[in-house]
Amino acid sequence: MNLEDELDRLFQDERVDVPVRPGAELLIVAGARRRRQRRQAATVVGGAMAVAVVAVAGIALGGVGGGTDDTLPATNLPLTTLPSSAVSVSGPPPVPTADSSSVPPPSSAVSAPATVPGSNVATRSAPRTTGAATSSQQRPASTDKTLGPTGWGRLVLGMSESAAVATDEFDMSEGVSGSPCHRYWLRGTNDAPVDISPTYGVARIPAKTGVTTPEGLGAGSTDAEVMAAYPNATTADYTITAPVPGNPKAVYVFHTSPAQKVFSLDLELATHNC
Repeated sequence: MNLEDELDRLFQDERVDVPVRPGAELLIVAGARRRRQRRQAATVVGGAMAVAVVAVAGIALGGVGGGTDDTLPATNLPLTTLPSSAVSVSGPPPVPTADSSSVPPPSSAVSAPATVPGSNVATRSAPRTTGAATSSQQRPASTDKTLGPTGWGRLVLGMSESAAVATDEFDMSEGVSGSPCHRYWLRGTNDAPVDISPTYGVARIPAKTGVTTPEGLGAGSTDAEVMAAYPNATTADYTITAPVPGNPKAVYVFHTSPAQKVFSLDLELATHNC
């Protein structure tokens, strides 16, 4: 007989069988359930005793050094009530109910962090102010029909930016643009910007519609009429630059078309960086 046959004979022998007690599975499950119940009861009782110890210690410490022998009222003692089912060590474990009304729903809202004085919390900066008066406080815009020799309306060549803004000649709702020179728009027009240099002050004043030089030259004049009124004028790239009579620091700049007609006029400082 070989080894395999011998092993089969031994395993089939009824004398080596281990009899299984009837209901053994139920006994094992019941024993595990009792051990789980004992652990739960021990946890609850231990927690309750810890709370009671902390409360008694707090009361004792509160009376130390108080300089009084008054007895604390009974209502100041914490009362911990344990449900009877929590300390029970017999019977099946409690089954959770489907009622979720007693459990608050999880909150997904995130509270904003408190602002600490002096902390670097980014705040929105205030809009840039220019010191200009509001529309209800502004003086009426100038209606002068003559540009030059030193300025137009309340604007004067060379005046500072703050002084120019204070003249109320600008439409501040249009904002300010340009660098290094700042560009403002005259009230009543959207195509006549005034350029103000941080170094030279008001550097360029455009002529509104219908405004001309004291000699009567402006939009609509011909190149020949301009050259006749200002013999020392120079021309380049459809631009005629003429010295301003009575103001050696300024020039008139006439912008002309291929048809040799003026379509716009500026009064400028002879030297500026705009």
